[in-house]
Amino acid sequence: MTLDRSLALVTTILLATILGLGGYLVVDGTRQQLETAKSDEMQATALLLTSSMAQSASLSATHADRIARDPLVLDLMTKGDREGLTALLKPSYDALANEAGVNMLHFHTADIKSFLRVQDPKNFGQDLSAIRPMILAANRSRILQKGLEVGLAGLSLRAVAPMLDGETLVGTVEVGVDLKTLLEIAKSASGADYALFLSPAMTGIAPKDSAVKSDGAGLAIESATDTALFQKLYDHRAIGLSREPVAAMVELDGRRYGTFAQPLLDYSGRMIGTIFIVRDFSGIESGFRRAIALAAIVAAVGGILAYSILTVALRAMLIRPLGDLADHAEAVASGNGSGPAPDGSGQGDLQRLKAAIDNLAAGKAEGEIKSHDGGVA
Repeated sequence: MTLDRSLALVTTILLATILGLGGYLVVDGTRQQLETAKSDEMQATALLLTSSMAQSASLSATHADRIARDPLVLDLMTKGDREGLTALLKPSYDALANEAGVNMLHFHTADIKSFLRVQDPKNFGQDLSAIRPMILAANRSRILQKGLEVGLAGLSLRAVAPMLDGETLVGTVEVGVDLKTLLEIAKSASGADYALFLSPAMTGIAPKDSAVKSDGAGLAIESATDTALFQKLYDHRAIGLSREPVAAMVELDGRRYGTFAQPLLDYSGRMIGTIFIVRDFSGIESGFRRAIALAAIVAAVGGILAYSILTVALRAMLIRPLGDLADHAEAVASGNGSGPAPDGSGQGDLQRLKAAIDNLAAGKAEGEIKSHDGGVA
């Protein structure tokens, strides 16, 4: 390999190493920022759902408390007028169902039996004392209760308010919100998919959907925005119980999903399952990989161009002038010529080298003349 190519190759390799190290640091920093951004986004997505649930619980509590304090409702409940309560509250229930996702308006007697389900007036009379601890807590403490609870109809976000006539407990009233509606609203706002998984072992209640796979020690989908996706993730062993928030990445069917799981707690703080959130990050990661590939291509093309430019520059600025000086020195040494070196060798150190060669040639010629003159004498 010629000198110009050797120097160009060494310089190019050095530049490529420096640029490669710098590129690696930039890419690694970008990757870490991307991972942090994805984690923050998943946490914000989870916060969106939990905030919506908390707000809905507060609204349910407000509605339940207002209904429990309504004198007309108290009078009809005291009289046991089921038809009168239905006629009075059916329009309010329909409005709440359309506007706030309410799917339950349920009255219970003081002995904790179902008195009236406004959404299903013919279904009443069940003893709820053994299966509805939230109603029992509101009945015994005479303090409003709110939060998640698993009932005969499945998991629901409920608020139960005591109905008091002076110091006498007339009964309790319950307002429940459809969780499926909340999940769909959260999905529309964030673009992520949500699911609530219940643990039959923790709740003691089998899943209401018998078509959903589950086992005694496993989890069952209670509500989800994309049941098929979450069932695949569950079969893929990507979903499990956790007592603290857990973020992860899962590859499924050629796509990359960011996942976030956090404990699902009922109104009393007891863990009953998990909230699981999924977001498709395939597009973001594909863009990141394309950026890396583009950077690698640019670096490769830049290295080739740098090698070519350095080769041409070194040949024009160094190799060719050195060759010209070498030809000039050889000519001087052989006595075949002593003219000036060609243009291009008159720059910087090359000019000094040319002058040194000419001085040596001149000194040699003078010495030869003196020697010749001395020999003649």
